[in-house]
Amino acid sequence: MKKIFIDKVEFEITRKIAIGGMGAVYEALQKGVRGFAKTVAIKTILQEFSSDKHFVEDFVSEAMLVANLVHENIVQIYQLGKYQRDYYFVLEYVDGISLHDFMDMHLKLKSRLPVKLAVFIASRIARGLAYAHARKDKNGESMNIVHCDVCSHNILINTEGVPKLTDFGIARANVRNQDKNGISGKLPFVSPEQVKPDCFLDFRSDMYSLGVVLFFMLTGEFPRGLSQSLKDIVSDIKNNNIRWNMLPEDIDDELKELLQTMMALEPDDRFQDTAELARALEYYIYKDGYGPTIVTLAEYMKNFLPGEFSENSIVTDTFSTDVKLTDTFLGKTLKMDATQILQDRIPLD
Repeated sequence: MKKIFIDKVEFEITRKIAIGGMGAVYEALQKGVRGFAKTVAIKTILQEFSSDKHFVEDFVSEAMLVANLVHENIVQIYQLGKYQRDYYFVLEYVDGISLHDFMDMHLKLKSRLPVKLAVFIASRIARGLAYAHARKDKNGESMNIVHCDVCSHNILINTEGVPKLTDFGIARANVRNQDKNGISGKLPFVSPEQVKPDCFLDFRSDMYSLGVVLFFMLTGEFPRGLSQSLKDIVSDIKNNNIRWNMLPEDIDDELKELLQTMMALEPDDRFQDTAELARALEYYIYKDGYGPTIVTLAEYMKNFLPGEFSENSIVTDTFSTDVKLTDTFLGKTLKMDATQILQDRIPLD
């Protein structure tokens, strides 16, 4: 006989972490009895989208799709909830920095991320993707999970040096469920098939996007110029025009060939298994018998960004527990970047 009990959970929001194209993420304390408190992250829908069925369904689908994904390199979802009329979900809090901000600091300081650390980060995300791509449902059928938004914004690195993939907000189990009037994903990172209407997407699309992430870590640049018109950018993506000349001269042929395989125009010309890709990346960094680990990455981060992970960091936007979460929204969507191309969805009509 099933036993069901209902428990009251209290969340104290302590800090606004980020606002993206359709949602906001907060740091919070999940409180229990006798002073128990656990730091978690809470993701909500921006107020202007809370009545949009499409966005709400995407939001709920993300939680449902990845609820049982438990992997070191994936940010775990703990709970899907609803407060009054608004959905939220509780997820693992990552104490660290996004790869986007990490790379931004390198660019500002005119510094390059060491090649093997870049490949190490990519290899860990490949392991997380391999796990997600291989997931089966309770009947043993493949879930065909495709993240669809692998990018530097959605890769977090915690203070222990563990890279984690987050934000499955536009992930698909039904890989033909595409937006017909736009592009799902951040434009600098999407695969050629993502800009083709009704095109079949599978795990190899995520593989391509991870290749763009690796290209970005190695060069500090995107594979395609983004100063041109949106139409021309999309054309470059469809035709897979890549600025291979941007790769530094010290990138050897082995790594360049690996990257070219990840970013091949035709999915059939890429790795045919994400675990195979992860092994290829790992072989590149460990073939001499030693290579970077999470400890190496953690120490590099602490040396490169001293004080960045201090426990005395400033906490902003503190709200009382009896305030409805969406009452704290700014009433508008703030883009992650100054340009339209880094939105989660790009309308083409």
